[in-house]
Amino acid sequence: MSKREDTEKNKEGQEEIILTEENLDMDLDDAFRDLNDRYLRVCADYDNFRRRSRLDRAQGYEEGVIDTIRQLIPVFESVDSAVKTLSDLQTEESKEFAKGVHLIAEQIKEALERIGVSEIEGEGAHFDPQFHQAVMHEEDDSHPDNTVTEVFQKGYTKGDRVIRHSMVKVVN
Repeated sequence: MSKREDTEKNKEGQEEIILTEENLDMDLDDAFRDLNDRYLRVCADYDNFRRRSRLDRAQGYEEGVIDTIRQLIPVFESVDSAVKTLSDLQTEESKEFAKGVHLIAEQIKEALERIGVSEIEGEGAHFDPQFHQAVMHEEDDSHPDNTVTEVFQKGYTKGDRVIRHSMVKVVN
């Protein structure tokens, strides 16, 4: 009788060895090897489960951060637009207000840098379709080919992942 015929599945679906007169003669070394193999498989399965769980948690965290940044990008851009608009004001009171908005913009930029978000290189950079989206082309001999000459919408990356591509004008 083979070992497979001497096993049964228990309630949890795991195989159990059933002792019969035929398999009592089974060598103790074979029984030890069989149980040791089962033990090693269970340990390996558990290690794989822990590693997959750790990777899933890390990926979930990164996805959450990136989704949050995508939602906040319009707010960052609004503050940036306010800084540009307020820099033209002339009165002393408005200059103080502009300085405060500028400080807020700097805090946002520093917070983004701390969590690994960076702005994609803009004007003067070489056009890279992995980071830039060309929405306009122009002919201009004063710039080398495939050079970004204007940025219409800033792009952002986190590590090696692009959160949003930059919309740019490119010289052909």
